[in-house]
Amino acid sequence: MLSSSLLWMKNSKCVLSKAVRSFVSWQPITINRSVSNQDKISYISNPLKSTNFQHYHSTKLVNRQRVTLETAKKLPKNYDEMGNDILLSMAVMGDQEAREERLIREIMAVDSVSWEDAQPIFMKVVNENRAHLMWITLPYKIGIVTAVSAGILSIPMVFQYDLVLWFNEFFVTADVPEAKDLETALEVGGFAWNWMEPPLGTISFFLLCMQYARSQLQNLGAKPYTKSMLHLRAKGLCKKFPQYNKFVLQSFSIGDSLNGDPINH
Repeated sequence: MLSSSLLWMKNSKCVLSKAVRSFVSWQPITINRSVSNQDKISYISNPLKSTNFQHYHSTKLVNRQRVTLETAKKLPKNYDEMGNDILLSMAVMGDQEAREERLIREIMAVDSVSWEDAQPIFMKVVNENRAHLMWITLPYKIGIVTAVSAGILSIPMVFQYDLVLWFNEFFVTADVPEAKDLETALEVGGFAWNWMEPPLGTISFFLLCMQYARSQLQNLGAKPYTKSMLHLRAKGLCKKFPQYNKFVLQSFSIGDSLNGDPINH
């Protein structure tokens, strides 16, 4: 026990002495103090054009290893020219075209076909993934048409004299003010706001509550409509093509556009 302690102290002393010698022998970077006043003034006024700055960067550029012409020619310009490691990294980061190319290579590996022969099979997978786009996107289209129509109609429903009187006659039956009190659009709006305010305010509050509820669902990790539909579509695609890797198919299906954008292959 005593001998091991002495050995440890001896080794620690050697390490400490080496550290002290290294510290003592260390020479800090010295700054050139023999700089003329004119050079100091030029550096303060324009550092990028000063003599010291240009000398440092000219030396740095000369000593730097630049890319060769052969290396530049080998730079991949399309997804089908990239290596598997780069393609995998881009696919994991969410690049949809990289996911498409990864699926093509999965088809090549499983079916033992060339890149060109894998294209018809890949398009078959794409068409299957987009087979029910009309029904998947129908709620979005209904929501868009309803929101745009309601937003446009709300303006004349409040400020247009004839439309306000017609709506009041058939749906509200409120007492109509005298003609002198309905001479301007703002006066018409003041009259129409008596019955337009409750539905507009209630609808706005309802949408606000729905938006808040959706955000809380996302915080809990639940799947609102869009996410649920995308995962359901991916699950169906995996059942249709069980011979291919499930993760590759799922990532492609989830990232595939709901607008039916053309494939760049």
